[in-house]
Amino acid sequence: KRQPPIQAIDDYFSLKDAVRDAAREQGYSVTFMPKPYAEWSGCSLHTHISIWDADGSRDLTASTEDDVSLSELGNWFMGGILHHANALTGLGSPTVTSYKRLLPGSWAPANTYWGHGNRSAVVRIPGVGGRRHIEHRSGDNSCQPYMFLTGLLVAGLDGIRRKIDPGPPFQGDFGHMTAAEIEEQSVGFLPRSLPEAFAALEADEVLIEGVGREAIKHFLIVKKHDFASYQLHVHPWERSTYLETI
Repeated sequence: KRQPPIQAIDDYFSLKDAVRDAAREQGYSVTFMPKPYAEWSGCSLHTHISIWDADGSRDLTASTEDDVSLSELGNWFMGGILHHANALTGLGSPTVTSYKRLLPGSWAPANTYWGHGNRSAVVRIPGVGGRRHIEHRSGDNSCQPYMFLTGLLVAGLDGIRRKIDPGPPFQGDFGHMTAAEIEEQSVGFLPRSLPEAFAALEADEVLIEGVGREAIKHFLIVKKHDFASYQLHVHPWERSTYLETI
């Protein structure tokens, strides 16, 4: 169901609460963490966006020339999201566990390309005809969703303002390509770690100004404190691997 941004996030919180309550009644617990178990696929927060006119009566996302392309406006919006993809990863994937999901060949995006229906892409167009819209796929449920969605909209609007070309679509998956095949492609990687993602966010003045300088400042203070605590924690894997071998 299509909703304005704030209503969509409110509904998202209501759904999470309803799922948790229903599970507890049956004696189960529910998690939305990005990678609860190493052997399982991760849990994401895909964001589906379409662009409408001011009164909400006309969808401006799709091209009128065919059944698969985006409009010029839609392409620019997508170009903005791709241009700011690294900083958006800092907003949308702000925990250490996030980067155990964002791996090549893992049903999650690890590279900064887009495609038609491509489930390895950070941005894709998931449909044809009237179902066309923009899907951003690197975020997860550890984000602050109001800030994250604001960041996505800021990035897209920057793309429209600057008429950023998203480039051609990519049809492959780096997770299933050889090193030689990867070398032939001029495609970047999303941040590979939390510090790298935060560095990208701190360097992106467009997102900082658009989301709010104070909000970003305090967001990073909290998340960097979490990361510092994680670095001090000795994981059971470390003891099982090194305790008697070193």
